[in-house]
Amino acid sequence: MTEDPSPGQGLPPKLPSIWAVGGGKGGVGKSVIATNLGVAVARMGLHCVLVDADLGGANLHTMLGVSAPKASLASIFNHESASLSDILTPTGVPNLHLISGAQALLDMANPKHTQKLKLIRQLISMDADVIVLDLSAGSSFNVLDFFNTAHDPIMVVVPTPTSIENAYHFLNAALHRRFMQAVAKAEVTELARKALADKNAHGLRSPRELLRYLCQEHPDAGSTIGSIMASLRPKLIVNQVRREEDMQLGDQIGDACRDFYGVRLENLGGLRNDDRVISSILARKPLQSSQPGCQFSTTIEGMAMRLVNHDREGAA
Repeated sequence: MTEDPSPGQGLPPKLPSIWAVGGGKGGVGKSVIATNLGVAVARMGLHCVLVDADLGGANLHTMLGVSAPKASLASIFNHESASLSDILTPTGVPNLHLISGAQALLDMANPKHTQKLKLIRQLISMDADVIVLDLSAGSSFNVLDFFNTAHDPIMVVVPTPTSIENAYHFLNAALHRRFMQAVAKAEVTELARKALADKNAHGLRSPRELLRYLCQEHPDAGSTIGSIMASLRPKLIVNQVRREEDMQLGDQIGDACRDFYGVRLENLGGLRNDDRVISSILARKPLQSSQPGCQFSTTIEGMAMRLVNHDREGAA
């Protein structure tokens, strides 16, 4: 069982809030949303660092109109740079810096466990107000651990059957990994395995019911696991909304998450489809910078403000 890299429930004073933007399927707009969230935070006067954690296809520098930096996460993994602060790249947006994943070698697309933990430790202690991680697609352990480490893990979905199906798979994988790490920390791995092996006999149809069973059989362990799972604060953004009924998708996924896992998933809302987003990508300038008053930008700004306020309340 891998080490649990979670920074915990509350935010220690002067340490950054970490937001991770992920999802099971590529092409749903994770990078666009991560970039514009970063610009929105910077426009609030907060120091934000965008981290391109998609080492197999880093592209945040392109979206920001920045030349591929010579120093990137590859410099950390190659021991050419000792600290993430050494590879910060200005973006041209006041208060916003970039840590690029560009120029990473193919074998760095999936960093080793020790490399991942080193990166997480440095992220948690960076001198910044908010760190926004743009994660790669898929459900590898590295992606899931970055997602689960964040104070605000944000899943992006578009209202298509394939994206919705992948979103459920991704969320299932992330919550299952977090649950099993919690079980290991509570030292009841064998009890959980036995229960799962004969789940029909125990009437276990969901992780929520497994947790209830563990609480009955081992109250102290159950309390520990419940506390760890309750510290999860997953969020959801529905992107590329074209129909009014698609705005209800976030609440529907949230209800399923609560019923099956007993975990509250917060719906941050929907982003309506806007051709200006494509234009901004082609122009290599985020809409938050070029058109801060358009509907897409104001919606993103509202989401960013909501996240910042929640994190401040959690740190209090």
